[in-house]
Parts: sequence; C-alpha cells; structure tokens
Amino acid sequence: MNSEKPVFIQIMEMIEDDIITDVYKTDDIIISTTQISKLLSVNPTTAVKSISLLTDAGILYKKRGIGMCVTREAKSKILQKRKDEFYSNTISSMLSEARKLGISKEDIINIIKENGDDQVL
Repeated sequence: MNSEKPVFIQIMEMIEDDIITDVYKTDDIIISTTQISKLLSVNPTTAVKSISLLTDAGILYKKRGIGMCVTREAKSKILQKRKDEFYSNTISSMLSEARKLGISKEDIINIIKENGDDQVL
C-alpha cells in the first residue's frame, strides 16, 4: 500500500491486475474481504468497499453461499477502462508537456520507437 491513492482503489487495482494477468479467470472465486483485510492489514470496511465497487462495475458477481466471482466480461471491461484512462491521463499530459517544451510529433514518435517494446508497438 502507498499513500498516492486511496487504499480501496489500490485493492481494486490489485484484483483487476490479477484478472487481466489471468490469476483469476471467469467464474473463479476471488480472495474474501476478510482475507484481504488480514493480508493487507486494512480495515474490513475498506475491503468491502473495494469489492462492492468492482461488483457495481460488473467485474465481480456474488455466488450465493460461495463468495465473489469474476464475470465473463471482467477482463475486457478492465482493459477498456485502463486504456481510456491511459489515453485521457498519460498521453494527454505527455502531449501537453511536449507542446510546452517544443518537442515535435516526430521526436516523440522516434523516442517511442527507440525505447518502446516491439510487442506493444
């Protein structure tokens, strides 16, 4: 846990990371809120809030008597959300700063090509 983001968001992102890296797959039961609170030494209410928000977002669903499970659409929803955030936050900020510094599009493209991962580009 770090202090840059609220703890409940960090917990959500940890679970999302586990889903997009296939630690948890469709219909898998995720770690319980009790386990989360003990493992991370956080208030159980914080863990419950994280799980509730993931449920509201259609990432998790409750399997009665068993626990919280991963929805069929979870991975695609998480990837789309994170791409949207990347485009609107990271790329937008980078382009804004590049304009201020007088860095051309060509320079940015060349830097990305030189330093980028061929798999991503």
